[in-house]
Amino acid sequence: MLRKKNKTTIVLVEDHSIFIEGLNSVLQKIEGIEVLANFDNGKDVLDYLQQNTADIVFLDISLPGEMSGIEICRAIHRIRRQTKVVALSNHTEKNIINDMLANGANGYLLKNASMYDLENAIEQVLQGQCVMSDAVREILFTASGAPRNIPRLTNREKEVLQWIGEGLTSQQIAKQLFISVQTVESHRYNLLQKFDVPNAVTLVKKAIGMGMIKADNM
Repeated sequence: MLRKKNKTTIVLVEDHSIFIEGLNSVLQKIEGIEVLANFDNGKDVLDYLQQNTADIVFLDISLPGEMSGIEICRAIHRIRRQTKVVALSNHTEKNIINDMLANGANGYLLKNASMYDLENAIEQVLQGQCVMSDAVREILFTASGAPRNIPRLTNREKEVLQWIGEGLTSQQIAKQLFISVQTVESHRYNLLQKFDVPNAVTLVKKAIGMGMIKADNM
């Protein structure tokens, strides 16, 4: 499942010692995973990432110190744009989920995630996809009225949007539509601009809210 040649490096940010011990134990059972470091606050993990790289950061939202998980996520995205951030939290408030995703998170899992959920999340985010617990997906993609100002899309943009909603990468979409990856990336960029969103996660959420794609596609 995971990359065989190089280990996937992970940093954990969590202030509950019992939970982080359990999380470390679970991750050690997944082949190809290396946990580089554990932190219990935002300042220390940001200092670490200034000097070191990691493939994925699993990040709690409620942490001691002045920085919230949302602020830490935004800072990580600024410092290490290639590092994927997956929220690992018990918070199920829709506004918090939205804020995390809008500030660069590549996924949102609840703390009751199984080893399979974690392994699947790691695989998906490395492929550029967004990952969510089923309960989070249900909360986030429950339409709350159709927003106004629905953007006008070309037929090709509509096709790309549908495949993004299915969770396909640019390479996979290119194969489906028999076009180049560069063309897909261009359509992705245009979609982000037309929907006025920062990333694919919020693009899909907004498109679902507008009724342009179905939530069960996710």
